[in-house]
Amino acid sequence: MKNFFYWLALMFVPKVSKSLLTRLMLILGGFVLLPNMAYCSSHEGGVSSSSTVVFSVGKFVLTDSIILTWIVSALIIFLVRFALRGGVKIIPSTGQAIIESVIEGLHGIIEPIMGNKAFRVVFPYLLGIFFFILLQNICGLLPGIGSIGWSVHGEFRPFFRPANSDLNTTLALAIVSFFAWGYFCIKCTGIKGLYFEIFGNKANKFELSAAIYGGLCVLFLAVGLVECISILCRIVSLSFRLFGNTFGGENLLHNMYGFANVLKHIPIVNYVAYLIPLPFYFLEFLVAIIQSFVFTLLVSVYIGLVCNQEDHSHCEEF
Repeated sequence: MKNFFYWLALMFVPKVSKSLLTRLMLILGGFVLLPNMAYCSSHEGGVSSSSTVVFSVGKFVLTDSIILTWIVSALIIFLVRFALRGGVKIIPSTGQAIIESVIEGLHGIIEPIMGNKAFRVVFPYLLGIFFFILLQNICGLLPGIGSIGWSVHGEFRPFFRPANSDLNTTLALAIVSFFAWGYFCIKCTGIKGLYFEIFGNKANKFELSAAIYGGLCVLFLAVGLVECISILCRIVSLSFRLFGNTFGGENLLHNMYGFANVLKHIPIVNYVAYLIPLPFYFLEFLVAIIQSFVFTLLVSVYIGLVCNQEDHSHCEEF
């Protein structure tokens, strides 16, 4: 992951310094100044917990979070094609180096969790989820997101909203990941293998009496029912964890911008007021990366708990 930050700073910041930290500070500092200057004082109520309808035709509704979701999806396709323009090269370009560093970093962390056979099947999905959540989180920090919009009856309505600060988006990601978990587990272990991992008796029937083994079958069946509830609760935990961190971060930055806006009217202090959101901007940038990694890692752990078994040797490949 260190290589990822290096190539990111190298790609967007001129070579004014050889220090990676200096380049990252220039990137985030530039992002802070623009939205701070564009801060709208009508945001007194904070960031809304619900998305805003930007356009609607009959029952078709287009919200601010959906617009940013489409933009980010198109951006992922464009960036990957742009980074790998001309094909994969032996001496990688800057864009190819960024992609390779992320893939190598995730490969080294996720493969031991899932096992080699399941990893080869699941990794394309995990990589897509990681990039999607990461870019959604980072785009939420860009100038104009949440600060450009229109006013309706004194209420400010933004054109764009960080998609992960909308519970609908994070819930959709969690539901898709839940069905992906079932699909990949069945693909790698079969229906019998998945049933055994949840309800199967893990004891060796040749080492126990029939009565004890039968009692353990009932016990493992009961434990399996509890496990099913736990599996369903993953949808709630995955969605609310990502939503809570993103939505909380948006409100934190909003309050810091508002605080800086107040201090601009105070003599002497007004010269440094615009720097107040900067530490929190660094924090939210870090949270954006961590949350995308946590979501991806948890999905890989859930799949690895079922698929990373020595006796599962029939995992099919795409």
